Amino acid sequence: MYADVVSFGETMLRLTAPAGIRLESASSLDIYVGGTESNALACLARLGLQVQWISALPSNPIGRRVESELRRHAIDTSRVVWTSSTDRLGIFYVEEIAPPLGVQVYYDRASSACAQIDPAAIDYSIVDHARLLHLTGITPALGAGARAAFERFLERARTHNVTLSFDVNYRARLWSAQKAAQAIDTACRQAAILISSYDDAVDLWHCHGRAEDVLHQLAGRFAADNPSKILVLTLSKDGSAQLAHDTYVHAPTFPTQEITRFGSGDAFAAGYLYAYLNGSLYQEFAGQGITSLAFANALAAMKRGIRGDIATVTPDDVRAVLQTKRARFR
Repeated sequence: MYADVVSFGETMLRLTAPAGIRLESASSLDIYVGGTESNALACLARLGLQVQWISALPSNPIGRRVESELRRHAIDTSRVVWTSSTDRLGIFYVEEIAPPLGVQVYYDRASSACAQIDPAAIDYSIVDHARLLHLTGITPALGAGARAAFERFLERARTHNVTLSFDVNYRARLWSAQKAAQAIDTACRQAAILISSYDDAVDLWHCHGRAEDVLHQLAGRFAADNPSKILVLTLSKDGSAQLAHDTYVHAPTFPTQEITRFGSGDAFAAGYLYAYLNGSLYQEFAGQGITSLAFANALAAMKRGIRGDIATVTPDDVRAVLQTKRARFR
């Protein structure tokens, strides 16, 4: 079965109290489906690519809620591993409180179906004919089963010469920086596209300096044997930067009135991968000065204005935003 992009990872339910209300006082919660890998895949699928998500879900209404939501965005879920109806789906709770307290997140994901997935239950052959395998540093932190499956995906991609995209996505609540750096070292070296936030580069590898300095430090660590590796650094309000073939490029952030940051990094990753795969919508703008970074920044900005974890945008939406005179790319 052909797919442009294949990914493996956990998707959870996000239960969010109304804006400005603490969880201890909330009488209702909004429910969203979200997972960093599936968020990115949904965005890619909505732009017309063929994508496949692999994970484990409990065979109960909550698991089916996740699958139906992902299928609604045209994600192929046919390789999902269905486990016992008594298994858990990861959940996280959110308070959207204005500064100085700010957004508060509380996780309840230990021993989830994905964390305890049986690696032998996965059909890894889906990777063989994919154009790209996209993984993140969250998955190996979940548990022994997820980590073993993650490593098998890496091995399968190496064996079949499938391009790997890897998004560091360090989660300090799951493991220490030292353990994370050790566990994802192979993925960082194998990846043809390595995406990291500036803060993650500092926390995991003690990088320092300007964005360009940090990218060169990452290249020295992970690209010594692969000079064609692309290193991408997200810079929050300062946009994003890239080092490829020893050439440094920066793109400023795209103007937005932020509603939520959930999923914006995943939309960025999706936008970058879509451009890397030369999607038809990107081709329309590539000759007009829209770089891969600018395309990714635009999608991230669009996501910040949309509630939920998935960037529910259409190609026409993206086209309109990129064509507006307010777009200031360089």
